[in-house]
Amino acid sequence: MHLDQKVTVTCTDNDTKSNGRIIRIFPNGIDIEVSGSIIKLKKTKPNLYVGSMAGLEFIVKT
Repeated sequence: MHLDQKVTVTCTDNDTKSNGRIIRIFPNGIDIEVSGSIIKLKKTKPNLYVGSMAGLEFIVKT
C-alpha cells in the first residue's frame, strides 16, 4: 500500500462501489479521497479498513 494508490471503496449500507485514492497512511489506518471528500478508515483486520461518513459505512480491502 502506498500514497496515491487507487483503491475500490465499498459502501456497506447500499452496496455501491467507488474509486478512491490513498492520501495519508497511518500505523492504524488510512485516509482516502473519494469525489473530493476525505474518509478516515481504521484498520480492523489485516487488509481490511472500515470508516464512516454521513451516516454510511465504507470499507476498503487491500
